Amino acid sequence: MTERILLIFFVFFMGYCGWSQDFSAQINPDKLTIDGKARDGISTSFDFPAKEVERGWWRYSREFGRPLNMRGYYKVTVPSEVNSGNVDIILLSKTLGSKTGCKFFVALDQENVPKTKVAAYNAQIKTILQDFKKAYYIEELGETLEKAEKKAATASKKVSKSNGNGKEKALHELTNYQKQIETIKSQLKIIYQAY
Repeated sequence: MTERILLIFFVFFMGYCGWSQDFSAQINPDKLTIDGKARDGISTSFDFPAKEVERGWWRYSREFGRPLNMRGYYKVTVPSEVNSGNVDIILLSKTLGSKTGCKFFVALDQENVPKTKVAAYNAQIKTILQDFKKAYYIEELGETLEKAEKKAATASKKVSKSNGNGKEKALHELTNYQKQIETIKSQLKIIYQAY
C-alpha cells in the first residue's frame, strides 16, 4: 500500500514538474514606470520565477549589448555598431513576479533616439523579446527533456532486471517518463514554430 501511495505521489510530482511550463506566444503593448518615467513598451508572461528570467535576460542580452543591473530594472546598451545606427540604443527591462511566474517588460529609452526611428526600433525590440522568450523556453525544456530521458533510461534498466510486482511498477514508471518525454517534445515543437 505504501509503495502505491509513493508511486501516485511520484507520478503527480513528475507531471507537475514536467508539464507546468506552458508557452504563450502572446506579446502585449504595455506601460510601466521605470526610473521615475512612464515608459511605453511591450510585455509577455513567463511560467518561471522572476529571478530566473532576469538571469536568463542577463545572459541573453550580453550577446548583443552591455547589460547593467540598476537595482529594480535592467538597462541594456546596444552599441551603434550593432544596431546599424548613429547612436547607442538603450533598452530598459523589468521583471514583475506573480503567483504563476512573472511578467517581463521591455521598452526603448527614447531620450536620444530621433522620433523618425522610434517605430523601427520598437519593431526590433519586439523581435528581440520574441527571440529571448523562445531561447529561454527551449533551454529550460531542453534541460527538463534531458533529465526525463536519463530517468527513462534508468527505469528501462529496472524493467529488464525486475520481475513480478517490481517489473509492473517499473513498467508503469517507464510509461510515465515516456509520456512526459512526448509532452516535452510537443511543447518544444510549438515553441520552435512560434513567431
